[in-house]
Amino acid sequence: MFYRMLMPVALAALMITTSCSSHKEKKVSRAQEAYVIPVSQKGLNKVTLNWPLPSQTAIKSLTQKYGLPASVTDNMVVWNDTSPFKRSVVYREEVIHLFPMQHADILQQTIDYRIPLDKVAAISKFDGSLVVDRTRGELSARGEREELNLLALNLADKIVREEISVEEGRREYLTGAQSLQAGMMGPMLTGLNFKSQGMTSDPDTSMQSQQYRRGTDRSMEPESGFKRRTKTETIEEVEE
Repeated sequence: MFYRMLMPVALAALMITTSCSSHKEKKVSRAQEAYVIPVSQKGLNKVTLNWPLPSQTAIKSLTQKYGLPASVTDNMVVWNDTSPFKRSVVYREEVIHLFPMQHADILQQTIDYRIPLDKVAAISKFDGSLVVDRTRGELSARGEREELNLLALNLADKIVREEISVEEGRREYLTGAQSLQAGMMGPMLTGLNFKSQGMTSDPDTSMQSQQYRRGTDRSMEPESGFKRRTKTETIEEVEE
C-alpha cells in the first residue's frame, strides 16, 4: 500500500523537475537568441526616434554607407569595421564644439595609429576633439560629419610627420570645412591619405621592480617573534 502511494508522488516530483529543467533551458535558449539577433531597421528607428537631429542625420548617413550597425543602446549606435575606420560610433548626446565653426560632436571614428609621446600635446592643441588612446594604439576623431573626421585625421598625420605646424593645420582645417560647406570635395575629405603600419599599441612599462616585490612579500609576513625558516634551520633555532 505504501509503495502504491509513493509512486504517484515520485512521478509528480519527476515531472516538476523535468518541467523546471525544460523551462530553464528555454530561458537560456531565448537569451542566446536575443544575443545573436541582428539589429533591424525598425528597432534602430524605434530606439533613436527622439534623438537630436544631428545624431539622426549621422545615423542615416552611416546606415546608407555601411549598412545596419552592430549594436544599438539608449546612448549610442556602433558600427565595426567601417573601412577605413576600425570603429564608428554615433552618440545621442551632443557635445558643442566651436572649432573651426560651431557644430555638435556626435560622430566618433577610430583608426589604429601610434602618436609619439612628444606629439600628443600638439595633436591636442590642433583639435581638442581628437582622442589619443596610447595603450590601445588608437586615434579617434569626433565631429558632425565623416568628411570632417577624415580631414582632422589627415591633418593630424601631417602634424605628427612635421610637414605642417599646429597653426597651419588649424587654418587648413577651416579651409577644408568651408570647402565642404560649399559642396567642394578634395582628397583630404574623401579618405585617409596615409597608412598605419606595424604595431600601434603601447602597453607601457611596469614600475613594480624586483626590490618592490621583495618588500611587499616581507610586509605580508605575520608580526611575531618568528622569522621565515630556511631549509637548514630547525624550529628551535628560529625560536631562539
